[in-house]
Amino acid sequence: MDNSFFLDAMSWSYSRISSFDQCPRMFDLIYLKCADCVDNAFAQWGSLGHSILERYFSQKADLWDLSQLYKREYTTAVTERFPYSRLEDSYYDRGLEYFESFSGKLADEKEILMVEDRYTAALSGVPVVGIVDLVVRNSSGLVICDHKSRGKWKSKDERRKYLRQLNLYSIYIHEKYGEWPKELWFNKFREGCIDREPFSEIEMQADIDWFMQSIDKIYKTKDFVARPDRFFCDHLCSVREDCEHSESFIGRH
Repeated sequence: MDNSFFLDAMSWSYSRISSFDQCPRMFDLIYLKCADCVDNAFAQWGSLGHSILERYFSQKADLWDLSQLYKREYTTAVTERFPYSRLEDSYYDRGLEYFESFSGKLADEKEILMVEDRYTAALSGVPVVGIVDLVVRNSSGLVICDHKSRGKWKSKDERRKYLRQLNLYSIYIHEKYGEWPKELWFNKFREGCIDREPFSEIEMQADIDWFMQSIDKIYKTKDFVARPDRFFCDHLCSVREDCEHSESFIGRH
């Protein structure tokens, strides 16, 4: 099937490309078949943390209110259940601990420049969209920060994949401020730490190449084959109710 009609109208983002990398069938169901998406507890917990941090850095919430916001909003924000009760307890406790101990500064930032900025740009003629969580300035220069709800990286390769997103953001940041960032940060609020990476123009260019090559690969794909992963398919995939590889597949009931 030729999907050019749908793909030509698409604005591209890191999340769309990474969904194809994760599972081509998931990409097909979400973006080409327009299947209904369902949430999961992990994503909801992460969104709550993002929301509270966004409100704090945009001066819509005070530092001393953050833990109370978290406790008050948790039950309405996290409506899906975690696969195991021990996970629910662990995630809740980690979030509460983070906001109770948060000092108000992530690291050595001196100035907040951008909070939850949604942008539209073009990359080699391709429409690109993104949401930058936070941009700050410290003594060395600009820093792009992404709030991350995940725990420890599974591998160096996994961490490198997530850095692609920040490197793609750096193109927009350069256009806006006339300078490249000096560092890329992950604010890993589940772990309570800042993971820092020096910015590299070489790695940024490699990630631009990956982005453009991935789009070309999607255009050439005719059969969006699933890449089943038991935990992901059953608990994380947003179109798990429409895919036979998940225990949530509604065709089984």
